[in-house]
Amino acid sequence: MNEPNRHIPAPWQLTGRGYVIALSCSRSFGEQCGAHIPELAGRARGGLGALMMVDYASSNVGPYRELLLCPGRFDFGDREAATITHIWVSTQASVDNGQRNWGLPKRLASFETIEHNDNSEGFRVQLPDHAPLTLSFSRRGPRLPLSTGVLPQAWRTLEQPWQGYDYRTVIGAKTRSRLARLDDIDNPADSGFPDIADQKARIGLYADRFDLHFPPATRRPGDTAKRAE
Repeated sequence: MNEPNRHIPAPWQLTGRGYVIALSCSRSFGEQCGAHIPELAGRARGGLGALMMVDYASSNVGPYRELLLCPGRFDFGDREAATITHIWVSTQASVDNGQRNWGLPKRLASFETIEHNDNSEGFRVQLPDHAPLTLSFSRRGPRLPLSTGVLPQAWRTLEQPWQGYDYRTVIGAKTRSRLARLDDIDNPADSGFPDIADQKARIGLYADRFDLHFPPATRRPGDTAKRAE
């Protein structure tokens, strides 16, 4: 199942566990995060973003781990939408299919659990030829059921520019979650991951079980492709 270069089309159903830390992101931070994606130049609007550390127990390409950053919203002409600028995963099959199906800028990284107990855990994540990034999380409180079905569609929509196209995806999830926080992050300048220190954490959640649905994306020519016509 976990074969690089094999195309596994959407929709995907994924299960697993993980942390979501909501961030209030500045416009300048969004610009910084999107600097390696030319199509995002000048589009950052800031606002609510997220840092996520996820362990997928099952997916259409098998289990894998993921670290991602959404630095707020970006302007796509007819709407503003959340955009993921950094997303590191532990398998090549996830890299290849995330790019093809949804325009996600996935990169292959190594993941290691460096601490784990009932209420906290830590991770080391590293891109090839970069310094390792370490993150520590804690969790507390009762578990409560949550669903993205109660949210407006605009809050569940990702817009991703990739190879001349914009990919628009409306995701759905059901979870059982408790409160969580990011206790510490050691992010060397040469890790390849943005410095989130100045972005205020609003709320954190830990899902010990989630079910995630990623449908096919709606693909349309992006601004770069339109200007070339």
